[in-house]
Amino acid sequence: MQYTTDSLINPRDLKALDRRVFEPKQSELKARSIFALKTDIPAGARTYSYNILTRSGAAKILAAGASDVPLVDADLAEDTVKIYSIAAAFGVDIQEVREANMLGISIDTTKAELVRKAIAEKENQIAFSGDAKYNIKGLTDITGIQVLAASQGESTKTAWKDKTGEEIIDDLLTAKGKVDILNGHEADTLLLTPSAKQQLQRKIYNEFTKQTALQYLQSENTFARIETVNDLKGKGTAGTDCFVVLDSSADVVELGIPMDIMRHPQEYAFPRTKVPFEERTTGLIVRYPMAICRVDGI
Repeated sequence: MQYTTDSLINPRDLKALDRRVFEPKQSELKARSIFALKTDIPAGARTYSYNILTRSGAAKILAAGASDVPLVDADLAEDTVKIYSIAAAFGVDIQEVREANMLGISIDTTKAELVRKAIAEKENQIAFSGDAKYNIKGLTDITGIQVLAASQGESTKTAWKDKTGEEIIDDLLTAKGKVDILNGHEADTLLLTPSAKQQLQRKIYNEFTKQTALQYLQSENTFARIETVNDLKGKGTAGTDCFVVLDSSADVVELGIPMDIMRHPQEYAFPRTKVPFEERTTGLIVRYPMAICRVDGI
């Protein structure tokens, strides 16, 4: 393909664009801030296999002279996930490049920020709710997680908008208890839709102190982390909203990133230069699904 040098973005501009793409805002990295990253998977791999663990047995005090050391075993089931590319690009008109070159300034980097945001949004969607088109399972529909229905309040309804603060806290503690009862695990993370978080902030838990349900959770250190996740909306049974509590440690769940976001060579097709970016991800790798509990109908 024939092109002139003034049709391409120059190295100075590419460095400026890279800075905008490779420095995402914290709000765009929900999945990465919640789950440990697994980055040692080769970028060229098409699949990744791992073991789903169910532990049995326990240690015991050994009597003097005894030799009956208890066997701690593990039932392992192998699972394999595909590795997918998330890609997005932006285009720059040849005249934008010429003007920038003429004036000795960098081209506008706003488009690069939009590309980064699009890739981050897709990464989060895959992690939390999967992708039905490609049969990717997300946090809310991984096989083997615990699934509960929210209890009915005095109103006979399950939605948090129809419940008292005390009834909402009961829902949360019930779900947390399902994880905490597992040996060696504790539900340290609560994930909510934005509307559910608002209900926690509005509903009064203690009428005497006017303490809200959210303030109660924080004062009791019930969860180390409470995060809002838009992708939980409508992911419960029959399209209802849900919340999730989980042990977020790496031996339970990780986010596979075989290749972090990178820029590919620019492509020129008159009158635009196209700059593509790509990331490769497995989505979530869940080794112990029972340490995740989803509650529907809120």
